Amino acid sequence: MKSNTIIRNDAISSPKRKESPTRKRGMNRHKKGSVRNINGAVYVDFYYMEERVRENTRLPWSEKNSALARKQLDRIHSAIELGTFRFAEVFPYSRKKDYFQKKEQATMGIELQPNQVSCGEFIQEWYELLRDSGRVTERTLLGYNDLIRNYLKPFFGPLSFEELNLLAFDKFFSWARKQKLRGYTVSNATLNKCMTVLKMVCKGAVHHYKWGNQFHPFLDYKKLSVDDPYHKVRPFSLQEQERLIAVLPDHWKPYFKFAFSTGLRQGEQIGLKSKDIDWEKGALHIKRAMTRDESGRPIEGKTKNQYSRRTIKLLPVMRDALREQKRIHERLDSPEYFFCTPRGARIHPSNFRRKVWLPALKQADLKIRDMRQTRHSFATNALSCGENPLWIASVLGHRNTEMIIKVYSKYIERSSGSSDGKTFNDLYQGNNSNNGEPFFGQNLGKTG
Repeated sequence: MKSNTIIRNDAISSPKRKESPTRKRGMNRHKKGSVRNINGAVYVDFYYMEERVRENTRLPWSEKNSALARKQLDRIHSAIELGTFRFAEVFPYSRKKDYFQKKEQATMGIELQPNQVSCGEFIQEWYELLRDSGRVTERTLLGYNDLIRNYLKPFFGPLSFEELNLLAFDKFFSWARKQKLRGYTVSNATLNKCMTVLKMVCKGAVHHYKWGNQFHPFLDYKKLSVDDPYHKVRPFSLQEQERLIAVLPDHWKPYFKFAFSTGLRQGEQIGLKSKDIDWEKGALHIKRAMTRDESGRPIEGKTKNQYSRRTIKLLPVMRDALREQKRIHERLDSPEYFFCTPRGARIHPSNFRRKVWLPALKQADLKIRDMRQTRHSFATNALSCGENPLWIASVLGHRNTEMIIKVYSKYIERSSGSSDGKTFNDLYQGNNSNNGEPFFGQNLGKTG
C-alpha cells in the first residue's frame, strides 16, 4: 500500500548539529575566532600562523569580561592582518610564547629584543654552537659547562637579557656565595670566570639578534678583586727539591727531576712519548697534552694553545733526567707514554697526587702544595739565576714575557744573566754551588 505522504527532501538529510549559542549568536556571530567559557574562565580561540590557538585570558567568566575579550580578539585579528601582531606581547604567560616568537622570527624576519630572549635558552644555544665550532679545547668546554650548570643557568636562566644589569650581577654574587658547592664558598676568581662566560654569551646574543649599541649590561662593570697571582706561587727551594727527590720511590725520581728542571705542565709531561725526544739534536718536542673531554674523561688532546706546542733545547740537567727515565721505559718494554706507572700504564693525575705526591711531601716534612709548584719552581729558580725571561717564557710555552714578569717579578734578583739556560743548569749541576756536586746526585739522602 502506497502512502500518500509526501516526504520532503530536507527531511531525509542528516540532522544538523545544534548550533552553539556561544559560537553562532551574540558576541561571536559573524566574527573571526571565538570567546569561550571553559571551566569558568574566559578563553579566546583563533588561528594564528595556520595554527589553532586557545588561550586563557586569566579573567573569570562574566558578560563584561567576555565582551572585553571579544574586543581584544577583534584587535588581535586586525593586527594579524596588518602583520603587527606579536604573540608574546599579548600572551606573555602562554606556554607557546617562545614557540611563536621563534616562528615569527623565522617567518617574518623579526629580530627579537632583549626583553624577548630568555637567558637560559640562549646560554645553552651559545654553548652548543661553541662546542660544535671546534674553537676551544674539550678541557675548556668542561670548565665552561661546569660554570654554566652550577651557576649561570640556575640564576640567570629564568631572566631575560633585558634584566641583566649591575644590580642583577650583585644579586648573583650574593646567591652564588650561599651555594657552597662541595662544601666550599665560591671564590671571587670563580665568580670572575662566570662573568667572563656571561659576557661572551651577551656578545654572542648581540651579534645573533643584531642589538648593536642598545644592549650593554656590562657598562661600568668591574671585576671582583682577587689575590695577587704571587700568592698562588709557592715554589720549592733547591733544598726542598732535594728532600722531596730523596724520599720518592726510585721509579718516580726521574719524573720529578724532569718536572723541576723543565717546568712542563703536568698534562704535557704525562703525554710525552719516546718519539718526542730527539736524542741526536738534544731537543724535546711538545706536541700534545693529557687533558679531559667535555664529560671529564681523560683523553689525549692538544696543548693549551699554539704557543704551548713548542720545541725545547735540552739542557744537560734535563737530558740526564730523561736518560734515567729511558732506562725505566725500556725495562717496562717501552709502553706508549714515556713517563708511566710502575706497571707501564698511563699516569692518572688524581691517583698520582694521592698515592705519590702527597705521601712524599708528608715524608719529606714539606708543606702541602699542588704539583703545579714544580712549574713555578722552574720559573722562580731560573729568574733568580738571572736567566733571560724570553728563554723562560719559551720553555714554559708562554706567548711572551708578560705572564713571567707579572707573576714572578719578585724573584728577579739580577739584571743580567745567560740567555740560554746555562746559569740555571749550573745551579742544578753544581758549577755555582753545592761544592761542585750535582744537585740531582747520588747522595740525595743527606738532606740538610
